Amino acid sequence: MIGIVIFMSGMLGGVVLEKLDVTSFADSNDSFIVSVDDDTGTNLYSLVEIDEGDNDEESSITWVYHEFMFTSTGESDAITWDFADGTSATGTEVTHMFQNSGVYTVTATSIGADNIKISSIEVFVDQESVAEVDNMECVCAPTAKDTVIDLVVQPGLQTIAGFVEVEHDGSSESCSLRNPLQECHLRVILQYTQQGEIIGEELLFDETFRSNEKVVDYSLEDVEFTQGQGLQLRLETDQIRDWHKPNAQWSNTAPITSD
Repeated sequence: MIGIVIFMSGMLGGVVLEKLDVTSFADSNDSFIVSVDDDTGTNLYSLVEIDEGDNDEESSITWVYHEFMFTSTGESDAITWDFADGTSATGTEVTHMFQNSGVYTVTATSIGADNIKISSIEVFVDQESVAEVDNMECVCAPTAKDTVIDLVVQPGLQTIAGFVEVEHDGSSESCSLRNPLQECHLRVILQYTQQGEIIGEELLFDETFRSNEKVVDYSLEDVEFTQGQGLQLRLETDQIRDWHKPNAQWSNTAPITSD
């Protein structure tokens, strides 16, 4: 089941880790059990920059949250649910959407006239993302700028994999028709940030090419991020008269925290 939330802002996460077996337990017996329709869900993130010709693009951000359905059996008079994200619910059958990717232990408590039973289940929330940003303009353009794509990571241990693609999108001669001295150029840098400040970077690609599009793949396995840390792609070009339309797709596995 899928839930959708859309945000508009002017300012302006598939690789899957191996999962543990889903388990349930009760405090004194197994008569009270909870289950979920699927123990793994994927939130979808989409960013599109809207070019209005003033170099101050509006950003349309869309989040589509996976909706889990939880069910309890063998319950007593009242059932309360703790989703481990600061929210709760009541009832024998409930649905829930997690706004952040991660691994969550969902706990249900059954309160009867003479006993209290507890049962838990673990769910994984991954993230897939796409971004389509405004033209990466050349060094000769009056509004020349680089392009930065935020990879929207969450704290925890995770694997991130994806690609960035640029397509020739200018009125000048296409890349495929240029002579060898006029090849297109692209530089892709993976940057690590702390509270918005760059603390490290890795050069993924810095070459010229003769096709009208170029795809650069990347993969980071088992990287741990703490609160306030981030990851972004920076795209640059040095070639005169290059205009390229960048877009990117990437996936983040559910971050595993030590808490």
